[in-house]
Amino acid sequence: MEGEEVESAVAVTKGKQSRPAKPVPLHTFFEFVEWLGSADAAPKKEQGKAAAALQGVFRNFINMRIYRYYRDLVSFRHRGDPGILLRCINPSEASLVADKASGAVVRFRLGGVSFPPVVYYKVFLRGAVTDLGSFAPRDYTVGKPTQHYLLQRHNTESLSETRAAQVREVTTEVDTSLWYRRFENNGWRPIASKHLHGRDDVTYATSNTRRPDFHHQSEMRRRNAEMRRTRKKDAWMQRMFRG
Repeated sequence: MEGEEVESAVAVTKGKQSRPAKPVPLHTFFEFVEWLGSADAAPKKEQGKAAAALQGVFRNFINMRIYRYYRDLVSFRHRGDPGILLRCINPSEASLVADKASGAVVRFRLGGVSFPPVVYYKVFLRGAVTDLGSFAPRDYTVGKPTQHYLLQRHNTESLSETRAAQVREVTTEVDTSLWYRRFENNGWRPIASKHLHGRDDVTYATSNTRRPDFHHQSEMRRRNAEMRRTRKKDAWMQRMFRG
């Protein structure tokens, strides 16, 4: 009877069409590893070592895939423009990178206290930063020492040792306690994970619906038309200036 059941089962499987094998999910792999640790056929010690080895190899494989994804995501130096990613993260600062006269650059790095890492970004300026007005580096209301001003006014790099010693001595007498000390507050800022994933088609389609810009009052319609013309003109002037 058992042979007949086996033959009938084989005949049924032959009559069905072969289907492609489904991918094995991750939880099945971990269940298999747990089964290796709980099997009674082999010694418990050897089974534990085998399960730990399999878990370590698979964990390393997953971690390397995650790390390579984030590494390729921030590798913009020779393969793209960092301003494109910054435009999605912080549009107000993306205009600084677009203006080439400012000399602003964006750098990305990986960091964090846990894995997977967090993508951080920071805006750098290649040129010098000058503080003006109330942010000037010194207090001009106090006045300046006459001797220090005369020594520094016509000062050159080729000074004698005596002259250089006098300049250093007078420079130390200047009170810098009231000078403005600038704090840049420009540290590495994290990027939210929602900016790293692709856009959802449903969200994009539903949020991109344009509502009719119509007001029942003619005066408001004229004001809105004037505002649109002004914004269009300003955008055109900005493109002319940057181009």
